[in-house]
Amino acid sequence: MRNVKVSGYQLLVYIAYGFYILFGLTWFLITLKSGQFNFTAFFIVAAFGSQVYYRHIFTNLIFGILCLVGSIFFLLEVVSKFDLMAKDAQFDGFIKSLLGLSLLSIVMSVILIFSYTKLSFKDK
Repeated sequence: MRNVKVSGYQLLVYIAYGFYILFGLTWFLITLKSGQFNFTAFFIVAAFGSQVYYRHIFTNLIFGILCLVGSIFFLLEVVSKFDLMAKDAQFDGFIKSLLGLSLLSIVMSVILIFSYTKLSFKDK
């Protein structure tokens, strides 16, 4: 076994992988429990699972951009669905957790996007 030193940014990328795998797996299991097969959630788990194994840097950029677009859409969907721009909007624990999850997803996607520049020129 080789001694491979993992940088701080690589650790953040692995945390982002873990976040999206757990997010997709949770989503997949919840929909599977209701009797439906969710292809989107399955694709998220399969794509990020293979990315953990292969660690292709350009794929990080592509996944980061796709996840950023999806995360912004998720945030806007939460704001729209619960009418959070109204003056009398109620922010209960569920809504706060959905907002926090979407903002965390945006942060994780930005980590994946910047991993392309941070990790691609590391050896040069």
